[in-house]
Amino acid sequence: MGRIGPILALFALLALPAFAQAPNPTLWPEEQRAFLQDGPGLLLTAEQRESFLALDEAGREAFVGEILGRDPRLAEGIERRRRLVAAESLLPGDARAELLFLRGRPARKLVLDCAAIFKPMEVWSYRGDDGTARDLILYRPSGGEPYVLWLPIDSKRVLYIDEAEYWLSQAEKSRMGKRIDRFFCPDSAQVDLVTGMDGLHRQATGDASISLISHWDLRGRSEEVLRDFPWGRARDRVAILAAPADLGAWAQAAAATPPPPASARLRIGEVSLDFPRWQGQRLETRILIPLPSAEGMQTTEFEGKTRVRLVVDGVLDAGGAPFETFRLRYQMVPPSEGAPTALLLERSLRPGQSFVLRLRVHDETSGATATVSRGFRVPPRPVSVLPAAVTTMAAGGETVRTNVVGQDTLLLLPPPAEVVLGTWQAETVVTGGRIVKVLFLVDGQPQLSRTKPPYAAEIRLSPTPREQLIRAEGYDADGALVAWDQVVLNQARGGFRVLITDPRRGTPSTGKALARAEVVVPEERKVAEVEFRVNDRKVASLTQPPWQAEVQVPEEDLAWVSVAAILDDGSRAEDTRFLRAPANLGEMEVDLVELYTAVLDGGGHPEQGLQATDFEVREGGKPQKLSRFEQVENLPLTLGIAIDVSFSMASSLTEAQRAATGFVRHLVTPKDRCFTLAFSTRPSLLMPPVDDAEAVGLSLEGLKAYGRTALYDALLASLYYFRAQRGQRALVILTDGADTVSSATWEDALGYAKRSGVAIYPIGLGLKPGERGPKAKLTELAEVTGGRVFFIDKAEDLGSAYGQIAAELRSRYYLAFQSDRPADKDGFREIEVRARKGRARVSRGVYP
Repeated sequence: MGRIGPILALFALLALPAFAQAPNPTLWPEEQRAFLQDGPGLLLTAEQRESFLALDEAGREAFVGEILGRDPRLAEGIERRRRLVAAESLLPGDARAELLFLRGRPARKLVLDCAAIFKPMEVWSYRGDDGTARDLILYRPSGGEPYVLWLPIDSKRVLYIDEAEYWLSQAEKSRMGKRIDRFFCPDSAQVDLVTGMDGLHRQATGDASISLISHWDLRGRSEEVLRDFPWGRARDRVAILAAPADLGAWAQAAAATPPPPASARLRIGEVSLDFPRWQGQRLETRILIPLPSAEGMQTTEFEGKTRVRLVVDGVLDAGGAPFETFRLRYQMVPPSEGAPTALLLERSLRPGQSFVLRLRVHDETSGATATVSRGFRVPPRPVSVLPAAVTTMAAGGETVRTNVVGQDTLLLLPPPAEVVLGTWQAETVVTGGRIVKVLFLVDGQPQLSRTKPPYAAEIRLSPTPREQLIRAEGYDADGALVAWDQVVLNQARGGFRVLITDPRRGTPSTGKALARAEVVVPEERKVAEVEFRVNDRKVASLTQPPWQAEVQVPEEDLAWVSVAAILDDGSRAEDTRFLRAPANLGEMEVDLVELYTAVLDGGGHPEQGLQATDFEVREGGKPQKLSRFEQVENLPLTLGIAIDVSFSMASSLTEAQRAATGFVRHLVTPKDRCFTLAFSTRPSLLMPPVDDAEAVGLSLEGLKAYGRTALYDALLASLYYFRAQRGQRALVILTDGADTVSSATWEDALGYAKRSGVAIYPIGLGLKPGERGPKAKLTELAEVTGGRVFFIDKAEDLGSAYGQIAAELRSRYYLAFQSDRPADKDGFREIEVRARKGRARVSRGVYP
């Protein structure tokens, strides 16, 4: 019996030299791809892996046959462990999947449901050869990422959500007896035990020398080699994820793995893909799942019609990590042998990307399932090969959608822009003859109706951009609802998080209170549910915005409200707000007010080298003590650039593009994010927030002048893209004239800018001396947000203005203090900052 040395396949793939031209296994025949990426590849040595990657298709087939032929139990063991992983719906890159494949089921598993304190986390226990238990912590670093194995070098801080870490650190500094994690999560004691850390800092058990070793060094070791390192618990943690040294023993144990309960099987055909058209900078990707018969399906009655109910769970797997996860429901006429049906899924992907598509089709009534996986690459240009007429269904609803004429359907067309301001022309596509009236609703409230084609309406929106739900309902002549569709406008995109906006922090509440939350959603994700809890009792569950609920504040010494959002891939984020707290917990609701301050000398140059003692900060006239201080040369920056492309800018656009591109390439580093926006009659996003300065520069090429100037709308749209960003933020906006066409008012734009926390740097180009109104507004915009205004006569001077802005942004100071003062009734905190040398430029106030 040969011995195959242990290695972690996916980590080895990632560790290949960056300069090597590695093959792309995603595009191999499915059996060979699955052998490498879906489990068995974890059993290969590094040398075997390199050899396997270098072979052609025939060589790989022979290689797999030779490996599997060494032990008749090996193929059975691989199959059983694969089924074990599949039953848990885990991706190969997930540490839990690796553990199940390599070690089988754990002896004990504890799932910590403590979202107010911890990131998603599980504790798994395995028995070692000596009978002792090895406890492992597996956690999800952020929404959408696979679970990873926690190691001591990670520090315990990575296990906590940001707010819980702050609570704990404050409690430890003040030496409070009651730990907030114990209050919200009794299982936190188990986390202390496994990590060997009591709280954040007090180390109960030591793992010497761990800080000297990187993750890659640890995970690249074999189980045999790891035994030689005297690292105790850390060694055990890593060794348990290493491949077994004795493949024969592994095959014997794996072949004896009890299989998961068998389920009925659905019959599906070969999955096909095509890429028919561009969608912006992405290609529409259509996925066709043929259903040749109703085998395994069970029918149900719906409105007097016989239907089957199917669910498709899908994952686009990029290198073992989920790039996109989706869940679609279908309600349809049962397929038959003579009239086959196909399910159509549509995604939007960038050219050149490679994925493994993993699908699970499930009959909700019978429980029958079918799974399929397939690797593919998005081509550089559209390719259309699928049939034109395919029956599809609405995701998340029960309305049947089809492009076969004669069906009674309603489709609400989505807006062309991510940020919609003022009004929106809502248009529908209605098929069939049954629908005679379409009602349009905004956030659940009827606004307009149309009783004849075309079923379109101009929808009035909030004066400033916020998330709003637009729904269109189609009714027949008897007033019965036939079909409906809905879209979410102005949804905040970015890193997944929840922020409670009401009740405001530090404001005691009694009786009934309105709780509101904002949910920031990653690209290509959808919110499945938002839960409101009071003292951990669920009081509301919402599936669509607005995310708000009226809650009853309990008559208890300690009362809090928590809001948890769950995405369609199961990711969860939560925020907590105290409604009432005893004195010993009150200080944990103290607001940390963060200020990014520029200090300029008499010549307008940044003052360098100032210390915390050189600043005086007042809130509402009362001096405040700084709790944090830093010069922000190296702190991450989110930068927005908005350029006026109205017709009057025609002669300046070439120079404006050149200057802005040089500015970005000089200022933006890989740890920063930058987006670009052009505006004339309406704002248009050129590049969403990215960390690629070159891509941002390219987005500015070829700007064309047209239309009039919607400055206020551009300001609102630009600031909306900062909602999902934290830390230091700045917007540079270039214009050559007064606003002439915005739907928003100056008061709306200025108020929204004050609330944004974004420093704004307006550049007025070629404004005449008599244009006092536009100059005054640009000046006020800069002063209230802590930015700086520039007025230049010609485009050739833009480089100098951008240079001064860059120097200032890299020379600002980060000031933070803990405020226990109540905010104004509208939430505003008036702030004043003075410096001993020079003039401090900072926002006149903040909104918590």
